[in-house]
Amino acid sequence: MPIARFELVEEYGEAVLSGNAALFIGAGISQGAGLPGWDGLLDPIRTSCNVPKHHDYPLVAEYIANELAGGVTALHDYILQELTTAPFRPALNHRLIARLRVPQVWTTNYDPLLELAMTAAGEGHAVAVDEQTIRLIASNQRAVIKMHGSISGDPAGWDALPVITRTDYERYEIDHPRMWTVLRATYLSRTMLFLGFSFVDPNVEILLRLARTLDTAPGDRHVAVLKTPDPHKADELRLHQLRIDDFQNSGIRVCEIADYGEITEILTQLLRRTRPARLFVSGSAAAGTTTADEDEQILGAWCLAIARELDRETDWEIASLQGPSGWLVTRDVAALRRIEGRYDPAKLTFHFRKKSGPPVQLPDRVGTAIYADRTREELVVDLLDESRAMLVVRGGSKTTEEIEWAVARDVGVVPLACSGGAAYDYWEANQTAPPGLGARPTDTGLWARLNDPDPANAAEAAHQLLAQAMYQR
Repeated sequence: MPIARFELVEEYGEAVLSGNAALFIGAGISQGAGLPGWDGLLDPIRTSCNVPKHHDYPLVAEYIANELAGGVTALHDYILQELTTAPFRPALNHRLIARLRVPQVWTTNYDPLLELAMTAAGEGHAVAVDEQTIRLIASNQRAVIKMHGSISGDPAGWDALPVITRTDYERYEIDHPRMWTVLRATYLSRTMLFLGFSFVDPNVEILLRLARTLDTAPGDRHVAVLKTPDPHKADELRLHQLRIDDFQNSGIRVCEIADYGEITEILTQLLRRTRPARLFVSGSAAAGTTTADEDEQILGAWCLAIARELDRETDWEIASLQGPSGWLVTRDVAALRRIEGRYDPAKLTFHFRKKSGPPVQLPDRVGTAIYADRTREELVVDLLDESRAMLVVRGGSKTTEEIEWAVARDVGVVPLACSGGAAYDYWEANQTAPPGLGARPTDTGLWARLNDPDPANAAEAAHQLLAQAMYQR
């Protein structure tokens, strides 16, 4: 059976966190940046060379090279020209992959889009393009490995000539023994995720050759994301199922998608899954409340109820800006953990933004205070980019703004609706169709319980949904 998306996100995300993952990306990823696929790349020159259309693209390339006056060199020049007519601009999927902390990213693409995305994101990396540079890749560094050729420079040129013809494919293991050896070792030792391929992509041969020659078992850890064909074409559907069975019997599980846009969703969910196990707490008391005593009186029951639930989640970091809700939840969690000897100040953090005057002091010695020279928006956005979930207790207009920032960054938001304010507003707006959490649908019954007038019942439901958002359920 194909693997479900939430299983892919959970299992591959765990491999990323353990440093034991590798990614293999094909032409489908760069097509999102406007670059052509095999058809778009070869069809113009195939037509001019009077080479009939054929599903074996490397063989078509072989025939084209035979027909051109300049042979395979002329084909290389044509490909370079076709791929560099416009400036290289990474697409969203390249930027998401750049932020996903995978030690090895393999690709059959010639373009430099992934390297550009990593550089723009400030992600250090090495690049291997041939037999010499693959020797320099250390096991403890992040690497982009371009096994079929590479374009770079200004003016653009080939750093490594393309693997394009049938001869190139058939001689690959002979001409690139080190590259093939490293790929085999990666396949045997890491969990690999294959993205941007279709069954007509000739590079699918690489996947099956690895699987069949390395004696991997059915249902092994590797996963390929593949698009389902038109449901109205019975022959294509049958062939698709046979290919899936072949993949899975050879040790590569398949996650089916209906549209290539789902790759972006998968990458986004993987990014969230591999963030630190941090819960960001947002919220405040009723509008017009100005004193700490009033804040505590309004929020006390709800914050204590959720603190009793979060008390047991000692692996989570609870972070806030030391607003009323964040302070009370964190303070109560700290008090409960101190009683049982499980208190760790590093797991309870308060983040203070840039302000004029002396630094703000915490009311009591609780957790760890972190001061940053950032505006409120910069600080919250930075925290959300490194959080898996957000808990909202009551709150006003600023809390509503923070919810919007969280949703835009695909952070799972769980509102304690019974506390009112911004939490209730967000809960009510999503009452009929709650947003998914942790790559799974949200149980509507649990969502409804978030507005239970009994704080303990509402907090219990919030805890279950937060565990789902944190990928622990």
